[in-house]
Amino acid sequence: MSSVDKVITTKELPKDANIVTRQGKQYVRIKIGGRIVHCPVTECGTRYSRPSAKWYIRYKDEHGKWKKEPGCTDKEATVQLLAERERQVERRKAGLIDPQDDFYSRPLLEHLSEFKAYLLAKEETKQHVDQTHNRIKRLLSGCGFHRWSDIDPDRVITWLAEQRAAKKFRIKTSNYYLAAVKHFVKWIGKRSGENPLAELRPLNTNTENRRQRRALSSDAIPRLIDAAHSGPAIQCVSGVDRAMLYILAIWTGYRCRELASINKRSLNFHGQPATINVPAAYSKRRKKEAIPLHPELVSQLQKWLTTKTDLGPDEPLFNLRRPGGGMRRTAKMMRLDLEAARAIWIDEAKDDPEERKRREDSDYLCYQDQEGMYADFHANRHIFISNLSKAGIGPKMAQSLARHSNVDLTMNTYTHLEMADRATAISGLPAPPSLKLDESASAEGTEKFAHMFAKLPALDDANCHPESQAESAEIDKEADAKKNKPLPEQGFGVESQPVTLADASSGGGTRTPDTRIMIPLL
Repeated sequence: MSSVDKVITTKELPKDANIVTRQGKQYVRIKIGGRIVHCPVTECGTRYSRPSAKWYIRYKDEHGKWKKEPGCTDKEATVQLLAERERQVERRKAGLIDPQDDFYSRPLLEHLSEFKAYLLAKEETKQHVDQTHNRIKRLLSGCGFHRWSDIDPDRVITWLAEQRAAKKFRIKTSNYYLAAVKHFVKWIGKRSGENPLAELRPLNTNTENRRQRRALSSDAIPRLIDAAHSGPAIQCVSGVDRAMLYILAIWTGYRCRELASINKRSLNFHGQPATINVPAAYSKRRKKEAIPLHPELVSQLQKWLTTKTDLGPDEPLFNLRRPGGGMRRTAKMMRLDLEAARAIWIDEAKDDPEERKRREDSDYLCYQDQEGMYADFHANRHIFISNLSKAGIGPKMAQSLARHSNVDLTMNTYTHLEMADRATAISGLPAPPSLKLDESASAEGTEKFAHMFAKLPALDDANCHPESQAESAEIDKEADAKKNKPLPEQGFGVESQPVTLADASSGGGTRTPDTRIMIPLL
């Protein structure tokens, strides 16, 4: 039977939860939408049930399968939506369907082929289209979706959770799959406005431990480039090409895929200044943006290009793609070149055993340092942005050169400052004024201050009260005797004890210390 209900979810009780009891049941007072509501506490006592803001409809389609869709916050509007869905089901059963309804009875794989052609027509890169197509196909197969009526959001959530539990997907990859299939389902349902996956949301990627990168120090960069230049080919990329690849990555901030798309047409040496750009299809922001080149980098690029006379104007400068279309392992290049640079650095101290031992114990030029931070290929982009900050470039200009949409990403994620940089910044502050102290007066004051503390008696629990135990007992006895008298005979005067010699510091006897106050009425 069709129904209109709200989805009930449970959440953890806040630490300062206000629990009330009504008719033998516990409720927690929660402020939702500016008003206080009472939500029932679960049997375990650690969570509470909370209804969804929207109403949901549940009905059977023409194939007898239960369907669940989100409605509106207004119940009457949601009831009308349910009636409209039931009318559509009856029309399909009776054969009174619109021509577009045949569109939904076709296999999903046929729709997927048309969706792929649609993405290619939008001038998306072939690699991106193939990756999206493969992700959707894998998800449809894993969830058992063959036709439009089979699509179930709960099954999508479950399948993605299974892949994460099996360590096949990380949260970021899971979100990529979800975004791909949501785009596909939205494209199919655009004719009727239906989208059964519209309510699914990506997971928070900040909850998982992602790879943290670091920026190499300024003296480590030349060692890395020299090791690559003199090293053998790695991943089918020669040492000379790797050295130029590292230089270009560090002085432009380009990502690996962007560098893989660069050809001779991307370089403009005749402009003022000389620039480099990548096609919008290969840029992460899908924008064609030119980056000015450093004059020394222009000179090195021109010399290096003289060895690339066999390359056509549209062929990539760097062999970073495999024949199948995938990217070569640039992280492996960095790791092996760093290992070679580190070995050379350690070998330089072969005549000094103590220095050699110190270098071997350090993490200088290590692929992963002692704090677990990596110096992979993408770390070259971190070096570029960190160097902008060290050069005194403002945040807005650094964001523009890094081609980030958010300045927080530029300054908080990609900018790394070393202790030497912080020390330089502190040294640049104005010097504090010098203090002119009289040494004799200072010594006399210090001696007097120490002498005062030397005269103070040490206090413990035994001598916190100056009066004897006999005096205390007598005072308590008199107070009890007065307290037992009738109220009219007690009087309202406040008696105080005489100030002893030890209490002279409390005011010279001009006031009664708190320890002497005896108020019978309290």
